[in-house]
Amino acid sequence: MKANMFLVTISIALSALIGYLAFNVAEGKEHSEVCGWGSTICFVVTLIPMIGLHYDSGRLGVNVRVCSALFFIMFLISHFCFAGFGINIPYYIVINGILLTIYFAIFYKMQGIKHL
Repeated sequence: MKANMFLVTISIALSALIGYLAFNVAEGKEHSEVCGWGSTICFVVTLIPMIGLHYDSGRLGVNVRVCSALFFIMFLISHFCFAGFGINIPYYIVINGILLTIYFAIFYKMQGIKHL
């Protein structure tokens, strides 16, 4: 696995912009800053493996990218639902924390798969 620094930078910038959009959607509601920062962190975690990393095995790369894309979509839905309807901090932390933990567990198991 190798990181392409240009694409990693693009991933971080894209995540920050989407996080700012979530902050603007939630603006005026309570805890809008938490939504902006939480969105940025979740999107960075999914976009870097999806866009910024090159994998030694093509199969592993496809699996990681598809998994990252699915979790990216789930995070988009989750964060913009919270931003639109209002953020209840315990629900926000628990739901997005569970999604992030499941993503990390799947990503970790995928990295342990040996090349065939």
